[in-house]
Amino acid sequence: MNTSQKIFTVIGSTAVIAAAGFGGYALFATPDTISATPSVAGSPVQSTTTSSAATPATTNTLTLSESSSSYADGTYVASVNYSVPKGDVNSLSATITVAGGVITNLTVDNSYSDHESGRYISDFESLISSAVKGESLSSVSVSRVGGASLTSDAFNAVLDTIRADAKA
Repeated sequence: MNTSQKIFTVIGSTAVIAAAGFGGYALFATPDTISATPSVAGSPVQSTTTSSAATPATTNTLTLSESSSSYADGTYVASVNYSVPKGDVNSLSATITVAGGVITNLTVDNSYSDHESGRYISDFESLISSAVKGESLSSVSVSRVGGASLTSDAFNAVLDTIRADAKA
């Protein structure tokens, strides 16, 4: 192997290792974030029930191009049941207040039966309010809040239901 081949091999190997390291860091070391993707495709959500303090005008599906002002002000409640590993089913209920298309208040109530879920849900409950309060209902979506990916997916399903209920 001549000198130019050795240099090419060393530089190529370094680039591959750096790309793998950066990708791993980006995937696993970034903090929990809020994204603008309002879908939960593949979500383990089993059922949804809703009620609202404001009367929704329609239940059309939200698209990202819709304005946040297209939501009626009010307090909305939605619940979901979702599957967790080991075959258990947890439930999440959220009460969200919307004013001017922005989430102004929220409370969550979780029901679970296994110790592992309790640990994740506790972290989720302590962080969810600060993650979504003050955000636009039209675009808020959470990802792994407190490390609770299944609870975060269930919360996104609750948001989808509330978006449909709050449609002005």
